[in-house]
Amino acid sequence: MSDRIALALATLLMAATAHAAPAAKIEQLAWLAGCWQLEGQPVGAGEQWSTLAGGTLFGSSRSLHEGRTVGFEFMSLRQHDDGRLVFTALPNGRNATDFSATRVDANEAVFENPANDFPQRIHYRRRDDNHLHARIEVARDNPTQAMDFPMHRVACGGPGVHE
Repeated sequence: MSDRIALALATLLMAATAHAAPAAKIEQLAWLAGCWQLEGQPVGAGEQWSTLAGGTLFGSSRSLHEGRTVGFEFMSLRQHDDGRLVFTALPNGRNATDFSATRVDANEAVFENPANDFPQRIHYRRRDDNHLHARIEVARDNPTQAMDFPMHRVACGGPGVHE
Protein backbone atom coordinates (compact mmCIF):
# COMPACT_ATOMS: atom_id res chain seq x y z
CA MET A 1 0.00 0.00 0.00
CA SER A 2 1.41 3.37 -0.91
CA ASP A 3 2.15 5.95 1.74
CA ARG A 4 -0.45 8.31 0.24
CA ILE A 5 -3.21 5.70 0.42
CA ALA A 6 -2.25 4.77 3.99
CA LEU A 7 -2.24 8.45 4.96
CA ALA A 8 -5.62 9.00 3.31
CA LEU A 9 -7.12 5.99 5.11
CA ALA A 10 -5.70 7.13 8.45
CA THR A 11 -7.11 10.63 7.88
CA LEU A 12 -10.55 9.23 7.02
CA LEU A 13 -10.51 6.98 10.09
CA MET A 14 -9.57 9.86 12.39
CA ALA A 15 -12.26 12.09 10.85
CA ALA A 16 -14.91 9.40 11.26
CA THR A 17 -13.89 8.84 14.88
CA ALA A 18 -13.85 12.57 15.64
CA HIS A 19 -17.35 13.03 14.19
CA ALA A 20 -18.88 9.88 15.67
CA ALA A 21 -22.08 10.52 17.55
CA PRO A 22 -21.76 10.35 21.33
CA ALA A 23 -22.98 7.10 22.86
CA ALA A 24 -26.68 7.02 23.62
CA LYS A 25 -27.44 7.48 27.31
CA ILE A 26 -30.38 5.72 28.91
CA GLU A 27 -31.05 8.83 31.02
CA GLN A 28 -32.36 10.44 27.84
CA LEU A 29 -35.23 7.92 27.92
CA ALA A 30 -36.37 8.42 31.51
CA TRP A 31 -39.52 10.06 30.08
CA LEU A 32 -40.78 6.57 29.11
CA ALA A 33 -41.40 5.73 32.78
CA GLY A 34 -45.08 5.35 33.60
CA CYS A 35 -48.21 3.92 32.03
CA TRP A 36 -49.20 4.48 28.42
CA GLN A 37 -52.67 3.72 27.03
CA LEU A 38 -52.94 2.74 23.35
CA GLU A 39 -55.21 5.27 21.67
CA GLY A 40 -58.51 3.80 20.48
CA GLN A 41 -57.96 0.52 22.37
CA PRO A 42 -59.62 -0.94 25.49
CA VAL A 43 -58.49 0.35 28.89
CA GLY A 44 -55.36 -1.54 29.93
CA ALA A 45 -54.01 -1.98 26.40
CA GLY A 46 -50.63 -0.30 26.11
CA GLU A 47 -47.27 -0.18 27.81
CA GLN A 48 -45.98 0.30 31.32
CA TRP A 49 -42.36 1.27 32.03
CA SER A 50 -40.57 1.27 35.39
CA THR A 51 -38.56 4.21 36.62
CA LEU A 52 -34.91 4.29 35.63
CA ALA A 53 -32.64 2.57 38.16
CA GLY A 54 -29.29 0.84 37.81
CA GLY A 55 -28.99 1.74 34.13
CA THR A 56 -32.19 -0.14 33.28
CA LEU A 57 -35.83 0.53 32.44
CA PHE A 58 -38.19 -2.47 32.53
CA GLY A 59 -41.37 -2.51 30.45
CA SER A 60 -44.36 -4.61 29.59
CA SER A 61 -47.06 -4.30 26.98
CA ARG A 62 -50.49 -5.84 26.62
CA SER A 63 -52.94 -6.11 23.71
CA LEU A 64 -56.61 -6.74 24.43
CA HIS A 65 -59.54 -7.93 22.34
CA GLU A 66 -63.08 -8.41 23.68
CA GLY A 67 -61.87 -8.22 27.27
CA ARG A 68 -59.10 -10.81 26.87
CA THR A 69 -55.33 -10.48 26.62
CA VAL A 70 -54.35 -11.52 23.09
CA GLY A 71 -50.71 -10.42 23.15
CA PHE A 72 -48.06 -9.40 25.65
CA GLU A 73 -44.40 -8.52 25.74
CA PHE A 74 -41.74 -8.03 28.38
CA MET A 75 -39.08 -5.47 27.54
CA SER A 76 -35.96 -3.89 28.94
CA LEU A 77 -33.83 -0.92 28.02
CA ARG A 78 -30.35 -1.39 29.42
CA GLN A 79 -27.12 0.56 29.32
CA HIS A 80 -24.44 -2.12 28.98
CA ASP A 81 -21.01 -1.76 30.62
CA ASP A 82 -19.45 -1.15 27.19
CA GLY A 83 -21.77 1.86 26.71
CA ARG A 84 -24.21 0.25 24.27
CA LEU A 85 -27.89 1.00 24.83
CA VAL A 86 -29.95 -2.11 24.06
CA PHE A 87 -33.72 -2.71 23.82
CA THR A 88 -34.55 -6.36 24.59
CA ALA A 89 -37.97 -7.73 23.68
CA LEU A 90 -39.58 -10.99 24.81
CA PRO A 91 -42.87 -11.14 22.87
CA ASN A 92 -45.58 -13.60 23.92
CA GLY A 93 -43.20 -15.77 25.92
CA ARG A 94 -40.77 -16.28 23.02
CA ASN A 95 -37.00 -15.93 23.17
CA ALA A 96 -35.39 -12.56 23.78
CA THR A 97 -34.35 -10.41 20.83
CA ASP A 98 -31.91 -7.51 21.21
CA PHE A 99 -32.11 -4.24 19.28
CA SER A 100 -29.21 -1.78 19.47
CA ALA A 101 -29.77 1.97 19.72
CA THR A 102 -28.98 3.73 16.45
CA ARG A 103 -30.37 7.16 17.38
CA VAL A 104 -31.32 8.59 20.77
CA ASP A 105 -32.04 12.14 21.85
CA ALA A 106 -34.28 13.81 24.43
CA ASN A 107 -37.49 13.00 22.49
CA GLU A 108 -36.74 10.03 20.29
CA ALA A 109 -35.12 6.60 20.28
CA VAL A 110 -34.54 4.17 17.42
CA PHE A 111 -33.36 0.59 17.95
CA GLU A 112 -32.44 -1.81 15.15
CA ASN A 113 -31.72 -5.48 14.55
CA PRO A 114 -31.48 -6.12 10.79
CA ALA A 115 -31.15 -9.89 11.39
CA ASN A 116 -34.62 -10.12 12.98
CA ASP A 117 -37.53 -11.01 10.68
CA PHE A 118 -40.04 -8.51 12.10
CA PRO A 119 -39.62 -6.01 13.43
CA GLN A 120 -36.16 -4.87 12.45
CA ARG A 121 -36.59 -1.34 13.77
CA ILE A 122 -38.35 -0.07 16.92
CA HIS A 123 -38.96 3.66 17.15
CA TYR A 124 -40.26 5.68 20.13
CA ARG A 125 -40.99 9.38 19.73
CA ARG A 126 -42.24 11.64 22.53
CA ARG A 127 -44.73 14.15 21.13
CA ASP A 128 -45.07 15.92 24.49
CA ASP A 129 -45.04 14.92 28.16
CA ASN A 130 -48.34 13.05 27.79
CA HIS A 131 -48.19 11.56 24.28
CA LEU A 132 -45.83 9.21 22.53
CA HIS A 133 -45.76 7.36 19.26
CA ALA A 134 -44.20 3.92 18.92
CA ARG A 135 -43.60 2.26 15.56
CA ILE A 136 -42.22 -1.12 14.56
CA GLU A 137 -41.09 -1.72 11.00
CA VAL A 138 -38.84 -3.52 8.60
CA ALA A 139 -35.56 -1.59 8.44
CA ARG A 140 -35.70 -1.41 4.65
CA ASP A 141 -38.43 1.23 5.14
CA ASN A 142 -41.23 -0.86 3.66
CA PRO A 143 -44.34 1.08 4.77
CA THR A 144 -46.55 -1.97 4.22
CA GLN A 145 -44.59 -3.82 6.91
CA ALA A 146 -44.99 -1.39 9.77
CA MET A 147 -47.30 -0.91 12.73
CA ASP A 148 -47.98 2.34 14.59
CA PHE A 149 -48.87 2.63 18.28
CA PRO A 150 -49.97 6.11 19.36
CA MET A 151 -50.30 6.30 23.16
CA HIS A 152 -51.14 8.76 25.88
CA ARG A 153 -50.05 8.80 29.50
CA VAL A 154 -52.49 7.46 32.12
CA ALA A 155 -52.34 6.87 35.85
CA CYS A 156 -50.87 3.47 36.61
CA GLY A 157 -53.42 1.12 38.17
CA GLY A 158 -56.15 3.68 37.63
CA PRO A 159 -59.89 3.11 37.32
CA GLY A 160 -61.01 0.63 34.70
CA VAL A 161 -57.77 -1.34 34.53
CA HIS A 162 -59.37 -4.41 36.09
CA GLU A 163 -62.42 -4.39 33.82
